[in-house]
Amino acid sequence: MLCYEFAPEDHWSDGTLDGAVNELPVRPRYRRTHILCAVLAPYGLAVSDPGSGPHLVVADHRGAAEVAAGLPAIWQAADRLSSRQVDVLDPALLEDLMTGGRA
Repeated sequence: MLCYEFAPEDHWSDGTLDGAVNELPVRPRYRRTHILCAVLAPYGLAVSDPGSGPHLVVADHRGAAEVAAGLPAIWQAADRLSSRQVDVLDPALLEDLMTGGRA
């Protein structure tokens, strides 16, 4: 985990859009956090960004929380905190995400 602390905060999804560089570096982090919230909400989990470093906080509705650095750690924390196994490829979840929860 310590080596991750020194890794750059750049993420492959921060790339450019139509050749333009993202003006505000917080937007990609906010977008990723928002997507993770949408994916993990059906499992009773929330994701928040403390605003510094590469870490995010994964929490359940009972108040338990874990700090996670990187997507693999987020999935592991979600598996530990959720009362059921997290399956991000669940067809029902994907359909709900595609329709914006209007299914």
